[in-house]
Amino acid sequence: MNGLMKKLSFAASVVAAALTLSAACAQAQGIYIVQGGRTTVTLSNAFLTDLTALKITPTTLYSSQLYANKVFFPITSGEINLANAAGQIQHSGITLTAGTKEVRLASFILTTTGEQAYITALVVANGRLIGRINLFDVELSSELKLPLVPENGDFFLSGSKLNLDPAGAAALNDAFGVKTFEDNLYVGYAGSVVFVPLEADGL
Repeated sequence: MNGLMKKLSFAASVVAAALTLSAACAQAQGIYIVQGGRTTVTLSNAFLTDLTALKITPTTLYSSQLYANKVFFPITSGEINLANAAGQIQHSGITLTAGTKEVRLASFILTTTGEQAYITALVVANGRLIGRINLFDVELSSELKLPLVPENGDFFLSGSKLNLDPAGAAALNDAFGVKTFEDNLYVGYAGSVVFVPLEADGL
C-alpha cells in the first residue's frame, strides 16, 4: 500500500509540474486567460428596423443588459494571444421574442483564431435545441494595434463590425417564419474591455 501511495504521489507531482510548465509556456508566448470584462454592441438602424417590423422584442439573458440601442454582454471566460489577438472570448447572450415565438441565443463565443473572425451562439428556437451556429461574421477594426498591451490588467478591442452570418440569418428566418433577415445584414458594431492577469501588463 505504501508503494502504491508513493507512486500516486509521484504521479500527482508530475501532473502538477506539467500543468505549471504548460501555463508558464503559454504566458511566455503572450497567451493569457481572459478573466472577465464586457462587450458593448451598438445595434444598427437596419437591424432594429427589422426587429420592429416583425414586433420582435429583445430581452437580456443571464447578466446581459439592454439600454435603448445598446446591449452589454459580460465576458465570462476565454483565452487570448496578446501578440496577434488570436483567441476565443465567451459571453452571455440574449433572447428574441415575438408573440409565442422565442429564440434564445446563449453563450456567445468570439473566435479570432483564423482569417475570418466570427461569433457563434448556442441557439434554442421555440423550445427546440438547434445547436451552436455561426451567428455573426466579425470585421476587426483596421486600427487594431498589435501586440495588445494591457494596462492595469485590461485592454480594449474597439470598432469591430458585426454582420449577420448566412447560418444566423437562416436560423432566425426559420424560427420566426419570415424571410426578413438577410445574409450579411449589418447588425452593429462592438467594443470590448477585456480583463487579463496583471502580469500581462506592458507585454
